[in-house]
Amino acid sequence: MNKVQLVLAAATVTMSSAAFADIKISDRENGAWVTVTHEGAPAANATVSIVNLPQVRQKYKTDENGRVFLPISVTNSRSVKFRAVTQEGNVYSKFAFHADKKR
Repeated sequence: MNKVQLVLAAATVTMSSAAFADIKISDRENGAWVTVTHEGAPAANATVSIVNLPQVRQKYKTDENGRVFLPISVTNSRSVKFRAVTQEGNVYSKFAFHADKKR
């Protein structure tokens, strides 16, 4: 196998494994609804946290539908990095914009 085929094979495996998981974020005034799926099915009991906001250190568990609400209190709009860890130990993350709607 030459180098080009090796690179294409690695890229294909990476993209296909990323397609098995999905994190959907629905921004709300006081937080965000996060839905985690794995291979198209809801990821129940996945641990969800926010990585880049030091004031939000709690971890939350998804329900049987793969959903959880994370309260977010910020003084300005910003990009928030969400991290989800499934029961199987798969780790996924996604950035989403959280708007400060209080003004």
